[in-house]
Amino acid sequence: MKLVYLRSLYTPLFALFISIGAFFCNPVTASENNTLNSAKACPVCPEMVSIAGKKFAMGKYAVTFDDWEACVEGGGCGGYVPPDNGWGRGKRPVVNVSWDDAQAYLRWLSDKSGKTYRLPTEEEWEVAALAGATSQYYWGNDVGRNNANCDGCGSEWDNRRTAPVGSFKPNAFGLYDMMGNVWQWTDTCRKGNCAKRLLCGGSWNHRPQDMRAGMCNWFDTNKRMRYLGFRPAMTLP
Repeated sequence: MKLVYLRSLYTPLFALFISIGAFFCNPVTASENNTLNSAKACPVCPEMVSIAGKKFAMGKYAVTFDDWEACVEGGGCGGYVPPDNGWGRGKRPVVNVSWDDAQAYLRWLSDKSGKTYRLPTEEEWEVAALAGATSQYYWGNDVGRNNANCDGCGSEWDNRRTAPVGSFKPNAFGLYDMMGNVWQWTDTCRKGNCAKRLLCGGSWNHRPQDMRAGMCNWFDTNKRMRYLGFRPAMTLP
């Protein structure tokens, strides 16, 4: 059974129906719950969200400076301390990290937790970002105001700096900041060239249309940018 999202109905009651419908149409199995609960038992592990009807989970938030600093303090991430551009650290998404840096973090996290963390593929990222929506953005066809952080999103951080993670409403899967704030590395190679990887989601200083699913860009795997971060994924049994 496929859940149909009606974009014209944006009320708390409708949101409740969506949540209930998603649960019954795509229930999370006991094994999936065990996997996620086990991961949460690690103090430095990110909170993961099982993607309904799929065999993978995504980080509820992008990896933050706090997350990254736990890695460095734990002897991982090559000891690299990314600059924060003067915006602050803490719960802001970590930036100035390359694809290679993300791999170092994920290796450390996997060793620390006993679980296997990875980057999502482009396809997984798009599924997770849209959360069943058929509109341009997971909240509708218009960018609107204060739904995300981009150059033209109507937020207090637009084209100035990153916002702390979780500053905007999540999508129907409960994932935050899947569009805007920071571009997110994926594991997908660019046209078979794995020295270059795709990144999706747009950022605080890019146009609203860059946030849309299917508008992914690419960089060399060693590229570090002030608008580029990542979030973990995990394969479920």
